[in-house]
Amino acid sequence: MTSPYEGLSIEQWKSKTQELIENHPLHLEMIREIALKSWDILWQTTIGEGELAIPLYSLDVPAMVVGYFFEKLFAKELQMRAPQLWRGGISKEEKDLVYISDQSYSIEIKTSGQLGSKIFGNRSYGKSVENPDLAKKEKSGYYITVNFYDQMINLIRFGWIDHSDWKAQLSQTGQAAGLSEETYTYKLIPITGEYRLNTPVTLLKGVGKKTAKIFEAEGIKTVRELKNYQGNNQKLLEFKQKLEDLELR
Repeated sequence: MTSPYEGLSIEQWKSKTQELIENHPLHLEMIREIALKSWDILWQTTIGEGELAIPLYSLDVPAMVVGYFFEKLFAKELQMRAPQLWRGGISKEEKDLVYISDQSYSIEIKTSGQLGSKIFGNRSYGKSVENPDLAKKEKSGYYITVNFYDQMINLIRFGWIDHSDWKAQLSQTGQAAGLSEETYTYKLIPITGEYRLNTPVTLLKGVGKKTAKIFEAEGIKTVRELKNYQGNNQKLLEFKQKLEDLELR
């Protein structure tokens, strides 16, 4: 697949990303709405039935499993809303969200439950493909990325990631591939919304170990709690005044 960014300078990436998003059939508001609904439904799930029923929220479920369940619920909800346009991927060769009439608009979903705003792929994402026709799935294309921590979503993004954007860990034993800061900044667009108030305050720019201890002492864990803070700690009040920007690391 030819990259839509081919021949462009990094400074031109953001405008190209905005163009790709504006021309995409799935709008940002719909992505946010479905993501938050799917997330709520996920944590209402129980395993077993009757007296043996166990709420999912009471279990220590690995983040990778949580992400997998979320992806399936998102695909199901989208398909229910627009069955003539969208369906979930069926085979390993397909993206997570398949746009039926033109698969160039199909979308891959990536989630991360680590504290932070980074997204990771498995090591294969960072490997060059000598024969692209033999690859199980096209790794370039549209992506929805979701960062969560514990049971809260704090960042949803939409954009385009090329296969070449993924960089494998240098260690041969490393199992993950990551993205450059330029990719996060210019090729993935954050989707705004009140849900971002669930962001841990430790992810705000300027919050180091010392400031984190101050937040902890005041019982402030999320941006929402900081927004509602009524105390008189000057440091916290300074951060509260900057919340309109909501800059994350």
